[in-house]
Amino acid sequence: MTLLHPWWLLPAFLLLLAYLLVKGHQDDDWKRVIPRSVLDYLQGGRSPGATRRLELLIASVLCAALTGPSMEAVNPDTYRHSQGWIILADVSRSMTLNDTAPSRLSAMRNTALALAEHAKANSTTLIVYAGDAFIVSPPSFDDRNIQQNINLLNHGIVPVEGSNLTRALALALSVVEGSQLVNARLFVLSDTGGFNNRSDAAVSRLAQLGHRTDVILFGRDSSDTAAPFDLQNAKSLANSGKGKLLRSDSIGQLNLNSLDLQSNISDKRFLTLTGLSSIRWQNQSHWLLLLLIPLLLWLFHREWQR
Repeated sequence: MTLLHPWWLLPAFLLLLAYLLVKGHQDDDWKRVIPRSVLDYLQGGRSPGATRRLELLIASVLCAALTGPSMEAVNPDTYRHSQGWIILADVSRSMTLNDTAPSRLSAMRNTALALAEHAKANSTTLIVYAGDAFIVSPPSFDDRNIQQNINLLNHGIVPVEGSNLTRALALALSVVEGSQLVNARLFVLSDTGGFNNRSDAAVSRLAQLGHRTDVILFGRDSSDTAAPFDLQNAKSLANSGKGKLLRSDSIGQLNLNSLDLQSNISDKRFLTLTGLSSIRWQNQSHWLLLLLIPLLLWLFHREWQR
């Protein structure tokens, strides 16, 4: 429990103090010179001092409600709009090689589908790249739409040949900034095509902003492969992105649990980030305001009798 606006405690305390001190002095003075029965008849059973005390009590409760008593949110779904996953899928020509059965591209699609299933309360964005990059699915919680788009991934959907990972990371950064994501997880699904100093600089920038980049590789690094691995750059990319490097086996299988996919924004280390204060705390002022209902009804009743 915390108070979002604790400075309202001062007027609440002063009003409560006034409520305790005010006892209707004018009534006490009249009681000294007028019999009680006559005073009750003249006032119609009403005490102006009591009315003033009631108003002070109501004002004190209002000020207490303005302090914003709040409890910390414990539901991870509270933060679902502040976190998101971004899948960057390589659909270049080298991904069609079959050194991973049935192909690198097929294994990549299966992994992307598994990631989309693990996303759960996180919004998911799908970006494809070859010589250029495009956002196929903007941030969305629609699992079926994401899965349909992943199933359509194939070489040729990007009309420019090559592996421009830097362009894909630039699009990911625009998604992060445009959606105001506080915590983004990026997953680069590739065969190391486009891994270079520029892509390292891009993921380093994302890491500085608090976003993590994991690298998932498909294919073998044997000498007879038409598109050999650049494993050293892959390790550098994962390190720059504060993430992990994961490689599939010869049939495209890998252990996604090693990527700590269950971690989320509700971890204590995220709760102090600027921008989360409005969703971190659940305001409980309404319970104090409920106390005003009988007090207000009593006040209206006294005013009605005048």
